[in-house]
Amino acid sequence: MKNNLANKITIVKEFIRFCLVGVSNLLIDILVYWLLTRFLGIYYILAAIVSYAVAMTWSFFINRHWTFKSVSPKIGWQYVRFTVVNIISALINLGLLFVFVEFLGLYDLLAKALISVIVAFLSFSLNRYWTFNVGEK
Repeated sequence: MKNNLANKITIVKEFIRFCLVGVSNLLIDILVYWLLTRFLGIYYILAAIVSYAVAMTWSFFINRHWTFKSVSPKIGWQYVRFTVVNIISALINLGLLFVFVEFLGLYDLLAKALISVIVAFLSFSLNRYWTFNVGEK
């Protein structure tokens, strides 16, 4: 019983850290985008791709070391998996946004907020159990 409770507490702590990293990820994405477009005059689509890649890489390293405390030497493979999870999450996010707005008639910002919660749990689970193999330490 105690071990199960300790495991649940660990997962909750990891999820909170994962969400905090997500907030920092968003701030880095916006900052890099702003710097690239406003100071370097880079085309906004290219800037968005670069800023997303920079923020995702930041997110990978912080989640790897702080959130999930991974010590696996397979860092390259973990980065590939992390990228796959991000792509899957983005596609699910867009798909659900379309369904919630077009078919369920939800206000787009409300839909986006609800979807963010759903996708956060999915992304956390995929990263915890697949990308960083937390259960296999």
